[in-house]
Amino acid sequence: MAAEQVAADMLANRRSGITCQGERRLHSWAVLGVFLGLSVILTYPLVKDLGSRILGAPAPGDNFEYLYKVWWFKHALFDLNVSPFFNPSMFYPFGYNLALSETTVSNLIPALPLTLCFDEAVAYNLTMLLSFVLSGFAMYLLVVHLSGSRAAGLLAGVVFAFCPYRMAHVGAGHLPLMGTQWLPLLILYLDRMSMRRRRADALMGALFYSLGALSSWYYAYMFALAGGVYVLLRGRPWRRRLWQRGFARCAIVFVVVSLLLVAPFALPVRRIWQEGGRPESLRYLDQFSASPLDFVYPNVMHPLWGTWLLEHYQQNIYENTLYVGVIPLALAAFALWRRRGEGNKAFAWLGLVFFVVALGTTLHWRNAPVYVAVPGWLERVFTGGMGFLTRRLALYPISSYSLRVAGAVYLPLPTLLLYLYLPFFSAMRVWARFGLVTVLAVSVLAGRGLQELRQLRKRWDPMWARGRRRLPDGLATIALLGLVIAEFAVLPYPLGTSSVGPRPVDRWLASQDGNFAIVELPITEAMTGRSLYAMRTHGKSIVTGYGTFFPHGFNEQRAVLESFPDGRSIALLKEWDVRYVLVGARSYGEEWLQVAVSLSGTPSLRHVMTLDDLPSFEGDRLLHLLPGTERAFVVDRIHVYEVL
Repeated sequence: MAAEQVAADMLANRRSGITCQGERRLHSWAVLGVFLGLSVILTYPLVKDLGSRILGAPAPGDNFEYLYKVWWFKHALFDLNVSPFFNPSMFYPFGYNLALSETTVSNLIPALPLTLCFDEAVAYNLTMLLSFVLSGFAMYLLVVHLSGSRAAGLLAGVVFAFCPYRMAHVGAGHLPLMGTQWLPLLILYLDRMSMRRRRADALMGALFYSLGALSSWYYAYMFALAGGVYVLLRGRPWRRRLWQRGFARCAIVFVVVSLLLVAPFALPVRRIWQEGGRPESLRYLDQFSASPLDFVYPNVMHPLWGTWLLEHYQQNIYENTLYVGVIPLALAAFALWRRRGEGNKAFAWLGLVFFVVALGTTLHWRNAPVYVAVPGWLERVFTGGMGFLTRRLALYPISSYSLRVAGAVYLPLPTLLLYLYLPFFSAMRVWARFGLVTVLAVSVLAGRGLQELRQLRKRWDPMWARGRRRLPDGLATIALLGLVIAEFAVLPYPLGTSSVGPRPVDRWLASQDGNFAIVELPITEAMTGRSLYAMRTHGKSIVTGYGTFFPHGFNEQRAVLESFPDGRSIALLKEWDVRYVLVGARSYGEEWLQVAVSLSGTPSLRHVMTLDDLPSFEGDRLLHLLPGTERAFVVDRIHVYEVL
C-alpha cells in the first residue's frame, strides 16, 4: 500500500507539474497576443498598407535602403545564386561591399521566408511589426524572472516596446536598431549565469548577444558594454559570485561562442572601417550627443501636444527622442525608494552609466554645447590642455580646436575619454543611441515599482477583504498600462508613410534593352534610399548608392560628378559606360535655371524625355516643422538625357 501511495503521489505531482507548465504556456501566448494587438494598433497605419507603403519619409531616412536590402538578399541568393554581401550594380563601376554599411543579418535572414512568400514590402513591414512584439515579450520575460510578477512584466514590456526611442527609429527606417528584443534576453541570461553559474545560461546569453550584434554594429558594442557593466553590478560581492571557477567557465563559454557567431561577419567590417578615415573634428562627433532634456522632454510625436512641443524644442526626432515617460519614471523611483536591493541598484546604476554615455562628448543643452564663461588665460590653458589630450595622448586622435570659443570653455564628458582610449569605440558616432540601455533600466524598475505597489496594497488590506480586492488590483494595473500607452501614443504615425511603387522613369528604364549604367543628379537626390530601391524595378547599374560609408573610388570622383554638366563630368560618365542621366529639376531648386542653360549648350547630351514623378509621401504631422527635411516633400520633374 505504501508503494502504491508513493506512486500515486508521484503521478499526482507529475500531473500538477504538467498543469502548471500548461498554464505558463497559456499565459505566455496570452501575453504575446496582447503585445501583437498593441503593436498593430500603436504602429497604425503600418498594418493597413503592408504591401504598398512603409513608415517614414523617402528622405531623409534609411527605410528604402533596408527595403532594398530585404529584396536584394532574396534576389542574390535565390535568383542570381551569388553572395548578397557584394552588390556590383551599386556605385558602378566599383561595386559595393555591404560591410561598408549595416548588414543586419539577424533581421535580413529571418525576413527571407516572408520575402519568398510575399514580397519585400510585406517582409520589411512584418519584421518591423514583430520587433515590437518580441521587444515587449522579451522585457516581460526578464521582469517576470526578476520579480515573479506577470503584471510587472507586462507593464515593463509595454514601456520598453513602445518607448519613443523605438517609435522614432521605426520611422527613420533604422531596421538594425529595431533589434532591441535581444537586449532584455541578454540581461536575463547574464543574470542567470551570474547567479547559477550554468554553462547553458552562458550559451543562451551568447546567442542573444550575437543576435543583437548582428542586428546592428552599434548594438554589438552597446550590448557588450551593458552586459559587462550589469554583470559587475549584479555580481557583488565579487569574491563570492564572480571569483569562482564556475563563473569563469561560463564567462569563457560566453566569449568563445559570441566570437564564433559574430567574428565571421565582424572581421570584414573591421578591415574595411580601418581603411576609412576617422572624423578629424570634435565638433562633428559632438553634434550627435544627447541633451539631459531629451530624456524628460515629453513625447514630441504625441497626437495632442507633440506639434506644440516640437515648435518649442526642435530636437533631432530620429536620434534624440529618448523620453522615458512620467509614469515609468515615477514607478522606477518608487521601486528604488521601497526596495534598495542589489537587483534594483544594479539597474539604477546601469541606467545612470548609460545616461552619461548617451550625453556624448560634451555637455549639451537642447541642440548646442554648453559653454561657461572664464577668463581669457584660463580658456587658453584649457584649449591647450584639451588639444594635447586629444591629439598627443589619444589612441584615436582628433582635433578639439573646432569647439573653441574665445573666453569660454565647454564641459567634456566621460564619453570623450571612451572615444579617445577604448578600442573600437571610435567606430561609434551617434552617442544618443546608448540611451536605449537607460530606457531598459527604467522599464525594469517601473515593473518592479508596480510590483511594490501591489504588495503594499495587499499588506494594507485586512485579511477578510483580500479576495474582494483582486479585481480592483487588476483594474489598477490596467489603468497604469493605459496611462503609459496614452503617454507614448503616436496615433496615427506622425512621420508619414511612403509608397513603395515604382516611379514612371523606373518603368521606362526597365523597358530599355541592354545592360548599362545610369546616374541621378543632383547627387543629394541620388544618395537616397529611394533611388537605390529603384534598382529593384529598372534592373540597371547606378553610379551612386546609399549606405554608411562609400567606396574610395566614388569618393575620389564625387566632386567631378557634382560639376555636371561640365566636360570633365561628361568624360567620366562615358568612361563609366553611363547611358542615361536622370536630372531632377525640382531637386536642384533655385540652381535649376542655371543648370538648364548649361544642359542646352552641351552637345554630348541628348534630351530624351521629361517625366513627372508621382507623389509618394503622405500623412506627415511633424517633419515639415524641422529644417533639413525639405526633400521629403519634393515631387520631382525628371529630365532624361542620353550620353552621346
